[in-house]
Amino acid sequence: MTKDKRMDETKARARTDADEAIDEQIASLMGKIQREAVPERLLELARKLQEALNARRR
Repeated sequence: MTKDKRMDETKARARTDADEAIDEQIASLMGKIQREAVPERLLELARKLQEALNARRR
């Protein structure tokens, strides 16, 4: 296996790990939003969710 091939596989794994972390963050935030009864806190959670969704697109 060439050095470039190993680097590509390492980068792909890092992206997958980052994607999984973002997915977990989004799932956690969605759960919190669904359980939240206080409107002010909903706004804060919605902002965090938007940040996580934006991070996923990068």
